[in-house]
Amino acid sequence: MRSTLKNTYAYFITLPDRLYPFACEVEGQWVRGRRSYEQALNRAIDTYGLGRLGYKLSLYRGVFHFIGSILFIFLATLISKTFFGSETALYVLFCAAIAALTYQEFYLHPKRYGQHLKKGVADWLTWVIPVVIYLFHQ
Repeated sequence: MRSTLKNTYAYFITLPDRLYPFACEVEGQWVRGRRSYEQALNRAIDTYGLGRLGYKLSLYRGVFHFIGSILFIFLATLISKTFFGSETALYVLFCAAIAALTYQEFYLHPKRYGQHLKKGVADWLTWVIPVVIYLFHQ
């Protein structure tokens, strides 16, 4: 069970890497997806240092965070109304998600990936602001 959870987490966290739409040349051939993303990441590390992505990759990943937040809002709303039939369930789901994101961005990612605090704050805000806006506009 734990391995399945880790694999699912790894699948979602690497989704932007696999879907990277920009082509670049690697070993004499033009590639997209994960190989292109890894090349862009290596260039960013060489340019800005470990843990910093530069504005292009940060914006690209930020867009994925934002889309993920919107999808989460939609799914949480659907789940809370379909299975629980309650507004309270929606708030519980959102609070649980924010707690999980806080753990991920400020403990797990710095420890596992060496993520800098500024990136964690930016990622956290990209996820949480749409949720808060949604809650205040209900």
